[in-house]
Amino acid sequence: MADRPDRPERPGGSAFRRPAGPAATAAVSIAAAFALTATGGISVAAAPGDDYPTWAEVQAAKQSESAKKAEIAKLEGLVGELQAQAAALEKVAMQKAEDALLAQNELQAAEAKTTRLSDQLADATQRAESSAKLAASLVARLARTGGSDAMNSLVFSSEADADSLLSRLGTMSKLSESSAALVEQAVFDQKAVSSLTAEAELAESERRARAEAAQQAQSDAEQAAADVETQVAAQQANQSVLYAQLASLKGTTAELERAYAEGVAAQQPQPPAGGTPGGGNGGAPGGTPGGGSSDPAPPPTPVTSAVDGAIAYAKAQLGERYQLGGMGPDAWDCSGLTKASYASVGVYIGIHSSTDQYNYMAAQGRLVPFSQALPGDLIFYSDGGSATIARKYHVAIYLGGGMMIEAPNPSAPVRIVSARAYDRVPYVGRPTG
Repeated sequence: MADRPDRPERPGGSAFRRPAGPAATAAVSIAAAFALTATGGISVAAAPGDDYPTWAEVQAAKQSESAKKAEIAKLEGLVGELQAQAAALEKVAMQKAEDALLAQNELQAAEAKTTRLSDQLADATQRAESSAKLAASLVARLARTGGSDAMNSLVFSSEADADSLLSRLGTMSKLSESSAALVEQAVFDQKAVSSLTAEAELAESERRARAEAAQQAQSDAEQAAADVETQVAAQQANQSVLYAQLASLKGTTAELERAYAEGVAAQQPQPPAGGTPGGGNGGAPGGTPGGGSSDPAPPPTPVTSAVDGAIAYAKAQLGERYQLGGMGPDAWDCSGLTKASYASVGVYIGIHSSTDQYNYMAAQGRLVPFSQALPGDLIFYSDGGSATIARKYHVAIYLGGGMMIEAPNPSAPVRIVSARAYDRVPYVGRPTG
């Protein structure tokens, strides 16, 4: 895999909403900053925030090499701080978004269970009513009582009463073996109704709890998304001024300084990642630690046509907006983009969830060490880059050359960026081969 160049290119720009309020003021300063960078003039507009250097201070720093170096170091430190703040907000937004998807998936499973039990209960009730009528007719003849009363005894009595009735009938000499079977079937069917009723009530209680949890998770995700949209946009406006000032000091361009800073941030040291890839939700892949094989199988070779098709589909969405839970046609979240991209070439990678897609790759034995990543592989992110932690909060498609395509969070549209090292799981998923 190719190393990241010192000053990386930045394919696919990011589009942001036009800032309002204080951010709009910062945007005015940005426009002035770029204009003055080109003309060599000095801006009368101060950079946002009391701790930020003014353009006059930047120009003054050019008079001395040592002062210029100190000012560059200060500006780069401020850029790093803003990047860290934005990254923290974006991570929370991605985590909350994944939590919302997981909660929604659990709700759907609970709803499917209640529907299944409801159908089973309806069938069981119909069988119980039918067998009760047959048994009631028999009881009426044998006990010389009204058939309706006997049927009610079987249908509406408690299980203990039904057992008692069956016991009494069993002592009657006129009750043949076939007749006893009818009564036993009626009691069995009634018990089945009682059991399914209790199970259905429990499932409905669980469904309501899942619905409340899903609603809360959705609310939390929407709030985190709103925080990213408002705060990160303002932070990026501040960063733009700093990039322009750095460009002025270093004789480069603001765009080059931005690309360089983003490339450096993408390669921040990765914290120690714990565990083997299975994470308790699937087996470890061949050729990776934890596989338990002395002669591990080689990783699968990707199907080139499918990989090319999936990547082409993802690239066709470049610049389209992020939307919580989005899976097209013109709005996406991370796992929605990966799922739709591979679905476009007929490849299933799991449901709409980063966590589930990782678990599916693990269960299929399709996890490969990141050091062996190839274009089309799925890159995952979790707290600390752990393979064993349950939640994988982000997923992207590797493009090769240290780059990936992603639908990141509300602060940016679908884009191509460096494959960030921080929080990156040390295994990629290989959907084909």
